[in-house]
Amino acid sequence: MKKKLFILFCAGIIMTGCADQKSDEQEKPEVISLDLDRNVQNDEANGEQVNNLGSNADETAQSEENAERQEPEAEIVSKDNIENVQNNENPQDLYMQFINNKVSAIIGNDYSQDEYRIFNLEQGKSYTFGELSQYVNQSYFDPEYSEKTSYDYAQYTYVECPDSNSKNFLIKFVGLNIYSPDDDSFAVYVLTENNGQLYLTDGYECWARSYTEQYRNGLCINGGSGGAGDHYVGMAVILSSGRITDIYGAEILSGWWTSYVSGAIYNEVFAGNEDVLLNVSIYTIGEEKYYLYDLSECTEDQIALCETYIGRCRDEAGVNWAADAELEEAIRKRCSAIGVNYDTIGQQEESEWTNI
Repeated sequence: MKKKLFILFCAGIIMTGCADQKSDEQEKPEVISLDLDRNVQNDEANGEQVNNLGSNADETAQSEENAERQEPEAEIVSKDNIENVQNNENPQDLYMQFINNKVSAIIGNDYSQDEYRIFNLEQGKSYTFGELSQYVNQSYFDPEYSEKTSYDYAQYTYVECPDSNSKNFLIKFVGLNIYSPDDDSFAVYVLTENNGQLYLTDGYECWARSYTEQYRNGLCINGGSGGAGDHYVGMAVILSSGRITDIYGAEILSGWWTSYVSGAIYNEVFAGNEDVLLNVSIYTIGEEKYYLYDLSECTEDQIALCETYIGRCRDEAGVNWAADAELEEAIRKRCSAIGVNYDTIGQQEESEWTNI
């Protein structure tokens, strides 16, 4: 189990950032462009589009001669009639209606609010796709510091819910300059249908020092770096509630960074030596933490000191060093607790994103 998880982590670290890991994929994905006017994210998304679904028969009746001469116009829907449209559509149709600005999505009451953001999506408020696009631009681009004022492009995909037979709808906005200009960072928003109403329920970001791989079955694998010897890798799923729920998160420490387990004991055992090749993984599964160590890269001279450090952390700091089997069982129980089949974590077929 430990080897599998380290292989997964190493694969993630090779993808050193959103720009490096996604640039090739974004240039040649097999996507199907929608026959939509991309201006829905610009001026036409300012709430000026109005759909005349509520007009009566007299107002819409035209002579056959006029109808033949007129070219068909795109159907537009007003906010006043959005609810009527949503009540008569199935979930997949509703998601397409959302992209066309014909229906709105309500921000869930438990949608997270970031205290560091100037703007947040308001809980309980409804947003069309155009309004969500405007929010993204407003949130990520400050005209005072950047000449860029809009994301580069948007995509969508459907993902299965591992705890039910339903699907969630994901929208990705790419080119947000989160870490640096032109870094291809992106934000993903999760939409969920419930009783004919769409809700925006959760989301995540990916930037130069982090990554997230999205899979068709709703599984998400993510990682990042806090320094040369401090990395993070995690696994989560998007449930039928639309919430991104952790299966596990692991901090992977090497060398001096293993002092995070116990700085005082580390300094006493290694006397400030920063070249120790000990590796420690700290897994968070539910409310519990599991510590694993790896001596495979240690030199013969270091092994005895590393074993002393490990023993003292256990005896003096109360660190519970877990075996591989114990970790695997904990992950199985976590999957069961959130209603996910354990085999799901081995099914990693990437989602295909379609351009909007």
